[in-house]
Amino acid sequence: MELYFANGVLVDTQADSNNKQSADIGISFNDRALQYGDGVFETMRICDGGIPMWEYHQQRLINAQKALGLPLENLLSQWNEFAVSNLVNFENACAKLVISRGEGPRGYKIPQPVQLNWWLKITDLPIKSEHEGFRLTLCRHALSRQPALAGIKHLNRLDQVLARSEWGGRDNFDEGIMFNIDGDVVEGTMSNLFWLKDRRLFTPDLSQEGIDGCVRRWVIRQYDHSSPVTIKKNVKLDLLLTADAVFLTNSLMGIQKVIEIDGQKIGQHTLIDSLAKTFEEQFA
Repeated sequence: MELYFANGVLVDTQADSNNKQSADIGISFNDRALQYGDGVFETMRICDGGIPMWEYHQQRLINAQKALGLPLENLLSQWNEFAVSNLVNFENACAKLVISRGEGPRGYKIPQPVQLNWWLKITDLPIKSEHEGFRLTLCRHALSRQPALAGIKHLNRLDQVLARSEWGGRDNFDEGIMFNIDGDVVEGTMSNLFWLKDRRLFTPDLSQEGIDGCVRRWVIRQYDHSSPVTIKKNVKLDLLLTADAVFLTNSLMGIQKVIEIDGQKIGQHTLIDSLAKTFEEQFA
């Protein structure tokens, strides 16, 4: 299953040459997303015609609007109407939203006025492989440091591309840990990291680099009033290796426990299973 929208218009990807409207809807060579990666994206999980985690995706888009100066007001104000009209028939699916600053002349200068382009692709949810937990490798490629862009999901993802290329299907790894230029743990190539020690939850600080994931913020909110999650700077690998448990978060895979890091077995705790179950209840 695959559906594709361009600026809110459903595109017939099977269109023939006689369907001029479908043939003309696409991405221009002059689009700044293609030229400079000038934009942002969100990968979202649809359930029963809605996006249960939309509040978190929207907040990250608002943060991107502030950081990049993207005029997202109209898109965000019209999103609920679009979602009600076009997502209602999807029981379980994946939606990837890509937003560009739009077309412009040659050069980095932001054109005025800005006319956003956006695309939404809806596909089946990835099939979750049946395994006891995630096995992680250590990525050699370090994350670039740019505090002005930290947290947001901008379209420049070469760090993740290079890090993910370090292992293949035969290596038996599910994910890789990425470090910053100081050698501190930051995140996975496609996920955020948490660890449990003495019944306290910790996660790396993302003020300098990394993506502030939606499920990461959900977990932090869950513990806000009881035992707040500690956001820790200068996280050395040993903290994960000696933790009582480690888990990953991601909008599509939810909360997944880690059983091995760089060949070393990682402890397990029932608290992680309970947290994952609570998270999945919103998609039941």
